[in-house]
Amino acid sequence: MKIRKAVKKDLKEIGMLMKREFQKPPFNERDSINAVLKSLNFYFKTGHIYVAEKDRRIVGVVVFKTEQYWEGPVVIIEDLAVDDKFKKQGVGKGLMDYVEDYAKKKKCKSISFSTHKKSDAVKFYKKKGYKPEKHTIIMRKGLK
Repeated sequence: MKIRKAVKKDLKEIGMLMKREFQKPPFNERDSINAVLKSLNFYFKTGHIYVAEKDRRIVGVVVFKTEQYWEGPVVIIEDLAVDDKFKKQGVGKGLMDYVEDYAKKKKCKSISFSTHKKSDAVKFYKKKGYKPEKHTIIMRKGLK
């Protein structure tokens, strides 16, 4: 497996992978491929997108950004997706390890992300040393 920075021509393949994986339970996302590509284009310009490849095929992706908090710089992971056929083969671990190495080199203070509480990935993240925040909840208001 090889991890590399995504290039513009990868975005459609990445978008299809993300759409396919996030439309499954528990996420049940129903956004169009155009909405996914719009988000990817935004992060391609303002954040970081890295892919995991096996046999020249993109089998995983991580999308993240760095923000400046009071405590110092922090990494926020926006999306992590692994093709179902390649789960439990070290792809997600490789992508998370890459982000952690990046954050350490940039002297970031922490890495944060949100995920669905019923996601199978919660066990994976806990195994990697991540813990749910005790005093934080995500608040959201839909706007028309």
